[in-house]
Amino acid sequence: MRFWKLILTFVLNPALKVSVKGRNMHYNIIKCYLVLTFSIFFFGISNAQYIGEIGVLGGVSYYNGDANSTTPFVENHPTIGGLFRARINSRSVLKLDLAKATVSGNTENFDNKFPDDQQAKFERDFWDFGLQYELNFFKFGTQSWDKTIKCHTPYVLIGPGMAIYQESDKNAYAFHLAFGVGYKYKFLDRFNIGIEWSMRKLFRDDFDVTNSYNKFLDDPYNLGHSSIKNNDWYSLAFIYLSMDIIKKRGRCTELR
Repeated sequence: MRFWKLILTFVLNPALKVSVKGRNMHYNIIKCYLVLTFSIFFFGISNAQYIGEIGVLGGVSYYNGDANSTTPFVENHPTIGGLFRARINSRSVLKLDLAKATVSGNTENFDNKFPDDQQAKFERDFWDFGLQYELNFFKFGTQSWDKTIKCHTPYVLIGPGMAIYQESDKNAYAFHLAFGVGYKYKFLDRFNIGIEWSMRKLFRDDFDVTNSYNKFLDDPYNLGHSSIKNNDWYSLAFIYLSMDIIKKRGRCTELR
């Protein structure tokens, strides 16, 4: 503290004089240099940006498919996980998320009919892993020098991912395409809270087949298999709390 007080006193006190004229000029140059150095330093601190974000999430997961063709938020199950965001700019973000989820369905809860009046139910535990691109509706951040940046914004997301689960005592994978919407709010300089809902379109139709009793759910109407005809989906709806990490200092632009 004493060192910094001496530096500030030296820089800011104009009464400090040196009797030799050449030395006085030399000290004035040093003062100007120190003032410029401190200005750049404090400007960099005040405009520090965080390009990473890490957080936890919690919510519900549910299934749509042959055992639940239309209705959302039926047979909800708890979902927990984490997320990491990498900021591209104030409106574009890449996000990785990992969640432990469960889905289930029961054909008896709905009016649709299957051949031979078959009925089935299932439940599946799995891990969801996804990489999504998020587009903020507004510029999002805390930079006070940019009046167009807001502390809240809705956003949309899209991106690939996979579900990882056990099938016959070995790992199985179901790739998907996720898309959804969300809303985030920065309630402190480095802390964010948000809500998100997304749907996962699976590229296989047997995600709801867990045993021999519900095997007919894999193509129950004998329409054949294709990515277009596959109709197994699941959704995640959650709230999350996150903290900004990985500081990046702002860069001065050239004067033009």
